Amino acid sequence: MLELIDLDMPSLGYTRFISAWLYRGADQSFIVDPGPAATIGHLIKEIESRGIESIDWVLLTHIHMDHAGGIGHLLERFPEARVACHEKAVRHLIDPEQLMEGSRKVLKAVAAAYGDIRPVPAGSVTAASTIVFEDAVTVIPTPGHAAHHQCFVFRDMLFCGELFGVFCQLEDAFYLRPATPPRFVFEDFLDSMDRVSPYADRKLCFGHYGSISRGAEILEASRRQLTLWVDVVRSHLASPDMDAITSDLLAEDSLFARVIHLDEMHYQREMYFTQNSIRGILGYLENTEKG
Repeated sequence: MLELIDLDMPSLGYTRFISAWLYRGADQSFIVDPGPAATIGHLIKEIESRGIESIDWVLLTHIHMDHAGGIGHLLERFPEARVACHEKAVRHLIDPEQLMEGSRKVLKAVAAAYGDIRPVPAGSVTAASTIVFEDAVTVIPTPGHAAHHQCFVFRDMLFCGELFGVFCQLEDAFYLRPATPPRFVFEDFLDSMDRVSPYADRKLCFGHYGSISRGAEILEASRRQLTLWVDVVRSHLASPDMDAITSDLLAEDSLFARVIHLDEMHYQREMYFTQNSIRGILGYLENTEKG
C-alpha cells in the first residue's frame, strides 16, 4: 500500500508541498524522500502510528534539504534502513558539511527552518541501479533539477522527484511549473525525460506534490513547458528583468498561468520559487549563449 505523508512547515507557510511517500508491502517497507530535519519527528510518529517497526529502504530522488535533509535523523530511529541515492550524492550524505554550507548560502533563513543535516553511516548508503525489494525497484539517473537527481520505478509507480517540475491537482485541471534552479542544464533535463519515457505510462508520484495517473500526458506537457520557458527567458537575455519575464511566462504558458487558481499562500510560495527557476535558466543561457 502506498501513502503520502504530509510534512507541513507552518513556520514557512508550506502546506501540501513537502511530503514523503511510504510504501508498505507484505513484509517490507520503503520511504521515498523523508523530508527536512525539522519534520522528521512528525514523520517518525506517522510511521509508528501505522505499526511499522522497521524500514527496509529509504529512496532519495535527490539530496536537497526539503527532500533528504532529515535522512541522518531518520536513521537514528531506523538504523537498519538502507539508503539509495545517486552516486554523486553518496559523499555528501556521509559528510554533509559542504551540502549544509551550500544550502545556507542559497536558502538562507529557509535552510535554518529546515534544520541541520546529520551524517549517514557509510555502510548504509548504496548507489545501486536496482534495489532488491519485492519485484525490484529500478533506479533511473535523471540529472536536471540537480546533478544527483534520480527516479524510481516500482510496479505501476514512477517516483519522479522534480523531473517534471512542481505539480498541483486543481478541481478540473492541473498546475505545473518547471523546477530549474541553478545550475540548470537544458540538455540534461531533456535527456532525463527521454530516459524515463518508457515508464511514463505509470502513476507519477511527485516530490511536490501528490500523484496523477496520466503520466504520458504530464511528460509531454512538461517537455513543452520547459522548452517554452527557455525560449521566453532567452527573449529577455539582453536585459533580464524578473518581473517582465514572469509576466511573459504567465501570458504564454497556460499551465503556469493556472497559478491564479491556487490559494493565496500557495500562490505566494509559487511566485517565490518561480524566480529561482528563472535564475537557473538565465544562468544556463548566459553561460551557453550570451558570451
